[in-house]
Amino acid sequence: PRNVIKMMVEILDPSDQDLIIDPACGSGGFLVESLRHVWRKLDDDAKKYNWNKNALREEKMTVAINNIHGIDKDSFLSKIAKAYMAIIGDGKGGIFNEDSLENSKNWEDLTRTKIAFEKFDILLTNPPFGAKLPVKGEKKLNQYELAHKWSLDKKSGDLIKGKLKSKESPQIIFIERSIQL
Repeated sequence: PRNVIKMMVEILDPSDQDLIIDPACGSGGFLVESLRHVWRKLDDDAKKYNWNKNALREEKMTVAINNIHGIDKDSFLSKIAKAYMAIIGDGKGGIFNEDSLENSKNWEDLTRTKIAFEKFDILLTNPPFGAKLPVKGEKKLNQYELAHKWSLDKKSGDLIKGKLKSKESPQIIFIERSIQL
């Protein structure tokens, strides 16, 4: 799986200016690989522009702290992601233990200051799949267009938004949350 993650990151080719998020970060594989990728590019820039070691270290820390973000519902996995990011370079401040499908108004204050809709340049994720773990609850589902029933008006050809479903598969909801981010 690490080779696949590395290949996906290389295809997207994030820069030190890109804001990156994984809304289902688990242990942080996409985030760690993204940080490594950006740091390799910074190493190349340091050689090219003859930066000193302190300037390079400072730039790497800035990227780790400000540009790499992850959310995971599982507190154990989010702790692993924080630890992993801390080991490779202080990116642990960008990892949050939240339900990324929850209404963002219900997230902790610190999460809301760092994670906002329409903020991110790159989103990498492997969201949870399966109807065995449906997303339920009117308050949670009501924030998603894809959690409603839709029909086609045969006369006009328009889609008509219907009533809210009682549950929806997480992968469907994650599509919409990913677009929001």
